[in-house]
Order: sequence, then C-alpha cells, then structure tokens
Amino acid sequence: MNDSFKRNFIVTVVHRIKETLMRFRYYKFSLFRKNKQQFYISIFDEKRTGFGLADRFKGMISLYAFCKIKNIPFRNTFTYPFDFLQFIEPNKYDWRLKDGERSSYSSDVRVLIVQGEDSPWRLTWLKTKKQTHTYINRDYLPIFNRKYGTLFDWGELFHELFKPAPKLEMEINRHLSIIHSSYIACQLRFMALLGDFKEYNNLPLHEKEQQVLINQCTGIILDLKKQCEKPILVVSDSIIFLQHISQFEGIITFPDKTVHIDCVGNEDDSVYMKPFIDFLLLSKADKIYNIVVGEMYPSEFPLYAAKINNIPFERINKTTV
Repeated sequence: MNDSFKRNFIVTVVHRIKETLMRFRYYKFSLFRKNKQQFYISIFDEKRTGFGLADRFKGMISLYAFCKIKNIPFRNTFTYPFDFLQFIEPNKYDWRLKDGERSSYSSDVRVLIVQGEDSPWRLTWLKTKKQTHTYINRDYLPIFNRKYGTLFDWGELFHELFKPAPKLEMEINRHLSIIHSSYIACQLRFMALLGDFKEYNNLPLHEKEQQVLINQCTGIILDLKKQCEKPILVVSDSIIFLQHISQFEGIITFPDKTVHIDCVGNEDDSVYMKPFIDFLLLSKADKIYNIVVGEMYPSEFPLYAAKINNIPFERINKTTV
C-alpha cells in the first residue's frame, strides 16, 4: 500500500465520519422524504473551512462540470465569511438557490466532503437521487476530461457561471483606468512571513530575514521590468511589500488591506472585495508571474486567474541568499 493510497484512504474515512456527524448535527430527522428535488449544491459556510478564494472557485467549477456531465441541476451557496452574491453574480447559468429548494431534512440530503482528495472518486461513484450538499475545493476538470471524454476548459466554465456584480465591476473599471494601458502582472504570496498578514498559525521571519526577502523579491521584479516596456502590476498579500515596491518607476500597486477569507471574519465588505479585484485584475494582464522565494507560498491564485482568459503564466522560484 503506497503512501498516496494510505493518505487518500484515511482522508476518505475521516470525511465519511464527518459527513455522518454533520447530518445528525445540522439537519432535521425524518423517516420520509420531504423534498424530492435532486441537484448538487456547492456549499461554503461556517460549518467547514473552504480555504482561499481560488480554491473555492475551483470547487464550484468542478462540481458544475460534473453536473453538466450527469445532466443534473447545479446550485451554489457561498455565505461565509461574506455573501458571495455581493461581488459575483450568475452569468449564463443561474446557480442561485430558489425559494424552498434546499432541504433541511436528513432524509432528503446526502452530505459529501471532497476536500484534500486527489481523486473525486466518491463523487463520480455516488448513486443517489437526493440533494447532494457538497463541500468541494479542488480542480477535477483534468480527471473528468480523461474519464468522460469531455473537453472542459476552466476559463470557459468560469465565464458560463460568473460575472462581477455591479459594485465589483465598478471597482475593476476604476483600477483599470488608473493602470491606463496593457500590463503584465506579478503575484507574491508571503503568508505571514513579513508579519502583516494573518493566515492560520504561520509565523513571521526575523526582521533581518524579512529585509533579505523583500530585497530579493524586489530584484526579481526590477529585472522583469528591464525586459519589458509595459507597466507591472504587483499583487500581494503583504501591504508592507506593496508599499515598498510602489516607489519604483513603472510599478503599479493597490496596497489596500488584504485578509485570507478562511482566517478572518467580520471585516468590511471592501476588505473582502480586495481578493476579487486582485483575481480579476490579474486575469486581464498580458502575462502573469508568480514569484516564490524561500518559504513563500507557490500560490495557485495567479495560475487560476491566468486560466480565466487563457493568458501565459510563469512561476519564478528562487532560494534565499
């Protein structure tokens, strides 16, 4: 039994136990079906962690693709730590829950957790006519395309499902008017390394190490700037770094407060809007670079922003000096 199989087996067993507990804890008991509507719904609420914004988009799009394969209605609800509909609306497919659709009775519902699993085999093997309340946060399109012979494209499905709500669209346009030209983009994910971003239990570096990291990341961006005539939009979870890099000519930043949506609640709407703005601004660049130095995180946030409009993406990995 190899390590991957062991890990997936353990994750599956843990998820089955948690699914059963959730049905007992959060659903009303009934011996008989109350609601016979069948659909799959991706859920992001306070009952389970959903990870970052890109992970949530991955889960929504994966489940939507599976529903297209099976010709079953897809729904989505994203209510924690904010209401998704404040920022994103349905585009070509209306995934909003209708009044009375979602059942709260255990006899009507199958709870399914597909998080941290390399394969969505429990999703693809599931035989049920019930509502399937699904917690999912991975991109399974390559697996679906191989298994079912489909040709799903992540960006195409993104545009089928989503468009910015008016207030997000207004902010995107305002930012684009400030940039006022075509641009390339760099994204850097420091987590808590510079001490200005809360994420799980990650710890900051010592002050001297922070300065070394800032200097090395700055050097990489300035080298890129020498290679192109376009301005560079820099997106990061660190306001400290954004304020630092903004002093250089041809570098554009929008250093507003950023939080990890899985770690911080009760923030203003403008704070929760920031990752949506960053994500969609990245998607409109001519090319995206993800810069990773030392202990920085090789984020998939810019990778999936690039997939929205199928623009080039490159990850630059460096070790610290």
